[in-house]
Amino acid sequence: MAEDCINQAATLAGIAEKPCVTAGLHIHGFHDQAEKFGTLAMYGSDAPAIQELIHTDNSLGAPLHPALPYCGAEVIWATRYEMARTLEDVLARRTRALPLNARAAIAMAPRVAELMANELGRDNAWKAEQTGTFMELAQGYLC
Repeated sequence: MAEDCINQAATLAGIAEKPCVTAGLHIHGFHDQAEKFGTLAMYGSDAPAIQELIHTDNSLGAPLHPALPYCGAEVIWATRYEMARTLEDVLARRTRALPLNARAAIAMAPRVAELMANELGRDNAWKAEQTGTFMELAQGYLC
């Protein structure tokens, strides 16, 4: 889409067409064999660092819910390195759990809030507020 936009702008401006310099540019996370990381493949070159979190604490490798492929290490990663600061951010955007399976996301919420709170140095009141806010939002995703 961006390439189409630039091409149109160049046409309108009368600028000579030339090949797109970003066509082969690899963005952060690129890994040409990402599939070897299994459920962590979407993290590409960051997958080994997430695997290291699991290696450091095996409990972080356990699935957060049997219906979805996400584990605690992904929550730690999103919080520590991707600036995730809310339960909604992790469950709706970072993992996509909420739109994929709202019931599973609701079930995962307390554990994810606990992991995030530990990482961010938050208290029980924060966990309760985040969980409550998320549960309200999640109701809109239930059929």
